Amino acid sequence: MTEGTEYTVSNGFLSLTVASRGAEVVSLQSREDGTEFIWQGDPRYWEEHSPLLFPAVGDWKDNRYLYRDREYEMPLHGFARNQIFDVRRNENQIICTLAAGEETRKYYPFDFLLKIVYTLDKNVLLTEQYVHNRSEGPMPYSIGEHIGFRVPLTADESYEDYYIEFDKPETAPRYPLIDGREIGPPVPWLKETRRVNLTRDMFEEGAWNFEGLVSERAVVGNTRNSSRIILDYPGFSHFSLWSRPDAPYLCMEPCNGMAAGTEEGFDPYQKRGIRILEAGQRDSIAYSVTVQTASTDRKIRETYQQSVIEKRTSVRKFINRVVTREKILRILRYAMTSPTAANNREWEFYIVTAPRDREAISKMSPYAGPAKEAGVLIIPCLNREKVRLDKQGNSWWVEDLAACSQTVLLGAKEEGLDGVWLGFYPDQERVDALSEYLQCGSRYVPFSVLALGYAEGERKKRDRFDPDSIHFI
Repeated sequence: MTEGTEYTVSNGFLSLTVASRGAEVVSLQSREDGTEFIWQGDPRYWEEHSPLLFPAVGDWKDNRYLYRDREYEMPLHGFARNQIFDVRRNENQIICTLAAGEETRKYYPFDFLLKIVYTLDKNVLLTEQYVHNRSEGPMPYSIGEHIGFRVPLTADESYEDYYIEFDKPETAPRYPLIDGREIGPPVPWLKETRRVNLTRDMFEEGAWNFEGLVSERAVVGNTRNSSRIILDYPGFSHFSLWSRPDAPYLCMEPCNGMAAGTEEGFDPYQKRGIRILEAGQRDSIAYSVTVQTASTDRKIRETYQQSVIEKRTSVRKFINRVVTREKILRILRYAMTSPTAANNREWEFYIVTAPRDREAISKMSPYAGPAKEAGVLIIPCLNREKVRLDKQGNSWWVEDLAACSQTVLLGAKEEGLDGVWLGFYPDQERVDALSEYLQCGSRYVPFSVLALGYAEGERKKRDRFDPDSIHFI
C-alpha cells in the first residue's frame, strides 16, 4: 500500500472517499448533483478534512505523560491521524485497521487494535469506531473525530444563512482553551439554547468545547432552503464546535475526552474524560452523518416506491452492526401510518439498543433469544389512556397493535434490515416481566418485541402463496 492511498465507495445517493493515512474521510459527495459536504482543506485556513483523534483528544499536559516511571510524548490529538491504516473495501463500506507496532510504541506503550468502519446507507454515512486492548494491563485512551463540513455548501449562500440546532434545549458552559492548549475554567455559555445562528466572529475566542450535553444530535441547517447536515452522536461524552474566523467551514467534533485541564498532572489514568479499557476488553462507539438536500430527498422518495412486501421474511440471526438512529426514526414513521380503529392510535414505543438490555429481554421468553444479537428492539405498547370503546363496548387495540407491529417489520425491510416478531402479549408472565424491566407502570402494556438488525447470511424467501386457501364467492 502506498502512503496516502485514497479509497472510494458509492451507492445511489453518496460517494465516499477515505485516505489510508489516518483513516480520514476526505470527501462525501452527492451522486445526484455533485455537492461536496466535507471541507476540502484550503491551507489558507486549515489543511485537514476530518482527522481521527486517537488515543488523545486535544493536547495532553505539555504534550507528554508518565507511564511506569517513563516519560512519553503525546502529539496533539494523538498519533493515529498520521499513521497508515490497512484498508479493505466492500461494495458500500470502507474498513480501516491500525495495530500497535514499533512506530506507535514510541508514543504509546500499549498493544491495541483500532478499527474504523465507514458504511454508506442511502443518504447516511455511519462511522463505527472499535478499540481492542491486547495489553496485559488497563489501557487509557480517548477517541473522537474532527469532522470538517463545507459551510456554505453553494456559492450563492453565505455563512450567516446557516445555524446549528441541538435536539434538546442546552444549558451548558463552554470550556475555553488557554493559549490554544489547556482547558481553562468553564465559562457560562448556553442557556436553554437549541438553535445558534452562525456568524463569522463566533469562534474568535476559540472552539466551543462542551462536556455532558444532554443532546445526542446536532443539525447544521440553512434558513433559505431545506438542506441539512445531521450528526447523531449517542454515547459521546464531549462535543465541540470550531472554525477559524472568516473560514468557509464548520467542524463538529463528537469525542470521548478533551484537552488537558490547567490543574491536571501527567498520569494518563487520571486525565479528565479518559476512558480505561481493561486487559483483553473491547469497546466501540458510533456516530452517523445524514445529508439532506432537494436531490437526496427526491431520490429517497423514488426508492421508497419499490415494494418490499414479498422480500420480508422472519430472520433470527444477526451480525454485530449498529442500526442508526435515523433509520430507527424512519421505521417508526412507517409504523405510525398503520390503521387503527376510530383513529385511536393508542400506541407508544420503547426503543432498546444497549446490549445488556437486549440480553435481559432475550431471557423473558423461551422464544426471545434473537433479541440478544439484534441491533435494536422496537417494543410497541398499549397506552391504556388512549383506549376507546365502540358502541358495542368493544376495544380493538389488539388488532391495532398487531397491524402496527407488521408495519414495523415491513419498514425495517424497506430500510435494508431484517427482523422477527417475538410474541409477548397475551402471555401475562412475559408481559409483566417486560413491563417491570421497562418501568412502564400501569399506564402502558407491552404488546410485542420486534427484533431488528442486519441478517447473518442470506435467507432464501420461500413462496408461501397457497391458492387452495382462497375462496371466491
